[in-house]
Amino acid sequence: MPKSVIHRISIFLVLMLTTLPLFSQFNTYSPYTRFGLGDLSRKGFGQNLSMGGAGIALQEGDVLNYINPASYVARDSMSVLFDFGLNGYANQYETLDYENMWYNANFHHIAISAPIGKHMGMAAGLVPYSSVGYNMKQEYNNLPTGDPLDFYYSGDGGIMNFFLGTSVQFFDRVSLGVNMNYLLGNLNRNRYIDFPTRQGLAVTRADESIVVGHTLFNFGLQYKETFGERFFFVVGATYDLETNLKSSHYTNITNEFPGSGQWLSDSVYVSEVMDITRDTLANPITIPSKLGVGLSFGIPNKLVVTGDYTMQDWSNTMEGDNYKLVNASSMNLGLEYTPDYEALRGYHKLMSYRLGGYYSNYYLQVNGQQIKDYGITFGVGLPMKNSKTSFNFTFTLGTRGSLENNLIKENYGIATFNVTLHDLWFFKRKFE
Repeated sequence: MPKSVIHRISIFLVLMLTTLPLFSQFNTYSPYTRFGLGDLSRKGFGQNLSMGGAGIALQEGDVLNYINPASYVARDSMSVLFDFGLNGYANQYETLDYENMWYNANFHHIAISAPIGKHMGMAAGLVPYSSVGYNMKQEYNNLPTGDPLDFYYSGDGGIMNFFLGTSVQFFDRVSLGVNMNYLLGNLNRNRYIDFPTRQGLAVTRADESIVVGHTLFNFGLQYKETFGERFFFVVGATYDLETNLKSSHYTNITNEFPGSGQWLSDSVYVSEVMDITRDTLANPITIPSKLGVGLSFGIPNKLVVTGDYTMQDWSNTMEGDNYKLVNASSMNLGLEYTPDYEALRGYHKLMSYRLGGYYSNYYLQVNGQQIKDYGITFGVGLPMKNSKTSFNFTFTLGTRGSLENNLIKENYGIATFNVTLHDLWFFKRKFE
């Protein structure tokens, strides 16, 4: 790799570190993030997200696809990609007798990809891994003593993923890749209980913070076959290794007697059936192995049809009184159509139109019911004329949960904007 490229990659890494504070505002507000690692972020950038989240079998030179690290070989010797994006959210929460809205916007990702010689490529970036955000109250009136009891729950934080990966190509058709991922962040969960009609009992509070910092690896494989400009197909697979995350758990339990104005660092008897530590203290965190397979086919530079299937068994990793983590699976489908990428007239012919959908058996089971997550996606890629730099807009409309079994139904909309800068670092100007 030329020294100039190494120098600019170093600049990128410094820039990425300076953006770390932007990731401190995580992008969720969901009661389901009270459990497990929170809301696991959807992988991918603009093209992936607008095609239902698929990417295991996508291998294109103008797109950075970190879902499968084997795709990095698509960079040709003159191509360097720099990608960054923003997200905006609108969420509606429903119960049988309550409804609420939440809005947010934040920085989503920053990444780079470059060639390493003729048959190798690399990529690095900072992306979200999971998010925690909720604030809710539960009221109980059926304690054995007959006294009402109020539970208050709140949480925030999340985990970021810094990835660094490379890939190599064999026989002009097969590529292998690996990503080293470093997960870094903290999950904060708070809970306190109050007896509104019993002034003699303490208000008890438990504050928990889980600090995560650990590496995990995922591998990718792709086989691509092309038949001139008429047809291509790609078969892909990914595998994430099981990882026992290194984490530090901090829990503080305090009590305040009404009118004292002081929080006492000493636990007191509340109720035999209400143990405040049972909900907050976490087991050691294990991220199970994950297997994914994908297929794509179409006409080069014109049509792409793709689909992924992934599965990850979270069972026996974490559970509580009314929840547990279970076997998760997801199906993602998408297509992209570009009328004429070489059109000299009619800008609409240069645009890439994308459509997709997804259906997931979420990794969380609450009140005996596994949470479902499904939705549709659509978007457009807007290239700059005389350049491969593009602007991408993606829209997601989805639903998670239901109104059954005393659950909460979430209807959400996500708008994503990302920019892919292309061919900037190897361009050489000549003066006569």
